[in-house]
Amino acid sequence: MGVPPDSHLPMEAVDALTDILRLDPLDDYRHQVLDQAVRMLAGSDDALAVTGAIAAANTALTRRLLELGQAHLGPPPCRYAWLVLGSQGRGEQMLSSDQDSAIAYEIAPGDHEPGARVYFGALAELVVTGLARAGLPRCTGGYMATAWCRPLAEFRRLFHGWIDEPEPQALLQAEVFLDVRACHGDLPVDELERLLLTGGGRAPFRVQMARAAVAFGPPLNVLGRLHLSDSAVDLKRGGTAAIVLLARLHALAAGSSAHSTVDRLQASEGVLSPPDAADLTDAYRFVTGLLLHHQVEQAVAGHGVDNLVRPGQLTGGERTRLRTALHVVRDVQEVTARRFASRTVT
Repeated sequence: MGVPPDSHLPMEAVDALTDILRLDPLDDYRHQVLDQAVRMLAGSDDALAVTGAIAAANTALTRRLLELGQAHLGPPPCRYAWLVLGSQGRGEQMLSSDQDSAIAYEIAPGDHEPGARVYFGALAELVVTGLARAGLPRCTGGYMATAWCRPLAEFRRLFHGWIDEPEPQALLQAEVFLDVRACHGDLPVDELERLLLTGGGRAPFRVQMARAAVAFGPPLNVLGRLHLSDSAVDLKRGGTAAIVLLARLHALAAGSSAHSTVDRLQASEGVLSPPDAADLTDAYRFVTGLLLHHQVEQAVAGHGVDNLVRPGQLTGGERTRLRTALHVVRDVQEVTARRFASRTVT
């Protein structure tokens, strides 16, 4: 079932294709992922190994859905790459992770772009629908291939704009794409990564990234104690997410194209001190572990998963280690703010 160059594929056709693809087996996917996470944690696997396994499973599912979609839509009209962004691009996903994706396709002078746009728009809808059926929520910010489907040349212009004019709104988009990685397709997108490395060498871009990296302070009060919101602590906002932003900034400033948070921290030598990099790595591993165990317990009990952990349910040793980890985040944020003068930017 190919798509003619000038055709439009209405939503009812996409719905019909979704039925043809028999997505009902995906209903058990999240249970399978949960079972795998439980087994790995029971076997004392490192939390980052578990988040890596979850990301690998989601990537394998994405590739399979793309293969099925192409089998029913027909061969792609041109080369393309399915891009995974955010936590999937870093290879570190939790049970709560949503979808972050894009499609870049190749259009040469004289090619019929509308036909490609229709084909890849339909492919994106099928895959995003399949992933949602499998339990991966749609991105509330809209960073999915259904919205971010465009020629590679357009992505190139966008990346240049983010780097050349790093305004806050532009940086918000750039941050999502800083973890970009191709997971399927035959279109090389290495140039996008090279552009991001170019931005890492420019002071205005680094300063704006630094502002984002220090924006979410850890949940500590003025006395250095855990700051509670409804007797719970958001371990993502001021914990894992804050570390991800710091690692991303310092790795780019060091000229590294590493993707995972730990690899980025290890690659930040010369920008971030070795003790700070080691402490942040330990903090990331510990907070990720707390958050992962919390979400697994929620999922096993049949509840929705979130990032809110109640310190009262932690052991005394865990609370002490959590405070230590969050102090590390706050200290490195302060160092980062001074180094990049991020708080002087208007």
